[in-house]
Amino acid sequence: MNGPSGPSSTRLAIDGTYNFREVAPGLLREGVLYRSDALHRLSPAGRAALARLGITRVIDLRSRLDRRLTGADRLRTVGAEYIRIPIGGGARRSDLDTLTLRSVYRTVLDQHGPQVGAAIRAIADADGPVVVHCTAGKDRTGLVTALTLLAIGIDYPHVAADFESSASNLAGEWTAGMVRKARRFRITMTEDLLEVLAGSPEAALAEALTWVEQTHGGVRGYLAHVGVDDAVIARLHTRLDRP
Repeated sequence: MNGPSGPSSTRLAIDGTYNFREVAPGLLREGVLYRSDALHRLSPAGRAALARLGITRVIDLRSRLDRRLTGADRLRTVGAEYIRIPIGGGARRSDLDTLTLRSVYRTVLDQHGPQVGAAIRAIADADGPVVVHCTAGKDRTGLVTALTLLAIGIDYPHVAADFESSASNLAGEWTAGMVRKARRFRITMTEDLLEVLAGSPEAALAEALTWVEQTHGGVRGYLAHVGVDDAVIARLHTRLDRP
């Protein structure tokens, strides 16, 4: 069930996932922050691998609808605390013709700011290694991890590289499965909708951060707005900075 891993991929072979990887390896303290697609397919081998990584907290950003459609995380025997922080960002079926990745990101940042802040605080307050995930592990997870990295001063090119690598991890089997599911619901697959399902272009992240700059004066202003103050950022540095 493991998905494809290209030469530039940082994907870890956790059975039952396609987009499980360490966040910005080499730039953060090793083995403390991971990101993934949903964990509802985890096999016994996949759960054992998470236990070996010492995962102590799983932060699930899927909406309630997402969890109903995909299923609960399979975390038995992992020994991790499970925290649900539902973040929306999709659209009603009648709006799919106009849905774009940019509109999804604006919705997440503008309408679900408290949840974004709660997710970052949950990273800062964990006692051990954390994995953050949504459905694909690219949009809600990507925005939360990008803001976390920017908060502690990681340069944007490194943040963008971490963000963009989702698409290659999801290419192939995972994306084909999502397209088949959409077609079963008689949803017309446009280029924009395919990007929403499986894309992670740097341009979409850059546009989202431009909105953050224009609306809140930058990442620190946005983070303060969603409840990530200087004390939280200090805890992020303590947890994530390399020794």
